[in-house]
Amino acid sequence: MNGTSTARVRVEARGAGVVSHVGLHALGSFADRLGLGDGLSRAIPQRPTLVHDRGKVLTQAMLVLAGGGESCADIEQLRCEETLFGDVCSDSTLHRAVHEITPEVRAEMASVVAAVRGEVWRRSSETRSGPVIVDIDSTLVEIHSENKEGAAPTYKHGY
Repeated sequence: MNGTSTARVRVEARGAGVVSHVGLHALGSFADRLGLGDGLSRAIPQRPTLVHDRGKVLTQAMLVLAGGGESCADIEQLRCEETLFGDVCSDSTLHRAVHEITPEVRAEMASVVAAVRGEVWRRSSETRSGPVIVDIDSTLVEIHSENKEGAAPTYKHGY
């Protein structure tokens, strides 16, 4: 199976297309390069009848949480951007995937996450001397509403 949570994309400064959740794509690509989804795929028993790899499903669920999602239904955030995330499972598939996790599988998953964390530290130039900082740039989008109570400027003095 394939635990890759994102699709390969090419970013161009002068491109015509606009996509949402591109920051989550960057985070998912980072997780893919570290092997998180593939590791989870190996830790979670995969039935031959499954359409969606469980490692990929859980990695994409982590992206949804990072993007502010609060329930299984929020996986729709990724489903609407197939060009970025590929084939994304439904909310009911995510719900089933989470409820299929046994205590034994959870322990295996914890081992995978620990191995990925160790790989981040190994690759870091600051190993043993401080935190690893993942700095992913973004673009400030100006949005302003006269109806929002208590709206305050951002750190760049915009709204």
